[in-house]
Amino acid sequence: MSTLNDNTTLVRRMDVTARMTGQVAELSDRAEGGVLLETWVGRYVIDSDGRVVWLLIDGQRNLGQVVDDVAGKLGLSADEVRRPVYDLCERLLELGLVEEPTAADTVALAQSAVVG
Repeated sequence: MSTLNDNTTLVRRMDVTARMTGQVAELSDRAEGGVLLETWVGRYVIDSDGRVVWLLIDGQRNLGQVVDDVAGKLGLSADEVRRPVYDLCERLLELGLVEEPTAADTVALAQSAVVG
């Protein structure tokens, strides 16, 4: 696994289903406003702060941009959110919920941005 830095770009894996946690709040003490991530082999609940990060991981923003956007959304400084964002992204990578985009992914994402 590569070391994350501000230039690292991540994309959500296509085999991950995401649902709002209102349906599954009993899975986490801090599930309110969060999101349930499901794969064939597991279920993971991230809280509302993690949800902000999850929604920004789109294969187009690098982690520096994600950190800046999270800081803006939460009204905090980039220095305050950088470590928690990196920790979450490292854990999401470890669990196989996100990945670094391939060259083909990058081309497809660029084309969908032009069309969409």
